[in-house]
Amino acid sequence: MPAYILLARHSKRGQREIAGDPDNLLNIRRTLEQWEANILADFFTLGEWDHCTVFEVSDNLRAQKAVLQQEFTETDESLLLPAIDLDLFEQLIRKEIRTEGPHEWQIKWWARLARLAMRWYQYDRWIWKYFKPLNITGSENFKKFRGNCIVVANHTSHFDTLALLGSLPIGVRSNIYMGAAADRWFLRKGGGRKELELQPWYNSLVGGSFPIRRGGGSATLDYSKWLLEKGANLGIFPEGTRSTSRHMARFKHGVSILALEKKVPVVPVYLSGVSAIRPKGSRAIEPGPVWAHIQEPVFFEDGMEVPDATRKIFEALNTPHQRALEQGPEAGHWHHS
Repeated sequence: MPAYILLARHSKRGQREIAGDPDNLLNIRRTLEQWEANILADFFTLGEWDHCTVFEVSDNLRAQKAVLQQEFTETDESLLLPAIDLDLFEQLIRKEIRTEGPHEWQIKWWARLARLAMRWYQYDRWIWKYFKPLNITGSENFKKFRGNCIVVANHTSHFDTLALLGSLPIGVRSNIYMGAAADRWFLRKGGGRKELELQPWYNSLVGGSFPIRRGGGSATLDYSKWLLEKGANLGIFPEGTRSTSRHMARFKHGVSILALEKKVPVVPVYLSGVSAIRPKGSRAIEPGPVWAHIQEPVFFEDGMEVPDATRKIFEALNTPHQRALEQGPEAGHWHHS
């Protein structure tokens, strides 16, 4: 996910507010988090600039909006600098970054059989260890259509993939594929058992994932379309990045484009409790209860526009999300009254 450095100089008004209440030092952090930013570091500086914040956010537009909103309140001036990890930059200037995939063989019968054999090692042992318990409702909704589908879920933790895959019926799970960042999971690497689980072929075979190239434009969806044409299911987090607030982030249009073009239903799965096990930005893992509420499939009539389809998918997940916020995680059940 893109990283940024925000330098800010407080206005006189901002300085007065901070002097009156030091809690106002956190205003920049709060503003950025409203735009789904993940704060990596936050400093009050002594020098030309007053404040330095290092954060991640899913796209440039959100970063710019957050900065503009801050400028209209307490800052006199700000400077937003896109940043890149030093190790990654070193690889770039040495031209060492090469990615592999997608691997079309991953849908072959033997690949699916190998994935099933490795299911415990790759996923189920972690589900058993950390999800105490995994509560699944609404599995019967997969019986309301025939053929393949796109499964979508809200995104708050690295463990969301475990929760999503663990909630699916075996028939769906054995034939589902999920996109992963090409520059993270599909880098061409040397041999050696130490990095076995990071090898591109391993992620395609055992993980059932395929590379997504950031900023790849419409071509990014080509392999997803091919998978749907071959009868495979797709698993997608339409927010694009993990949310750090109580509100779901705006959905990207990729799911709608795929569902409308290939005429497949979308099955929303509302996940709750996962962020408490491993919150975004944390390495600590605390076992606890997790809920996966499978909602009714979403069908699209002919001629529906992409923004309308995206809005329909968003509401299918946001409705149980709002209930869960008000009444507790059990309220995310699809036929809750």
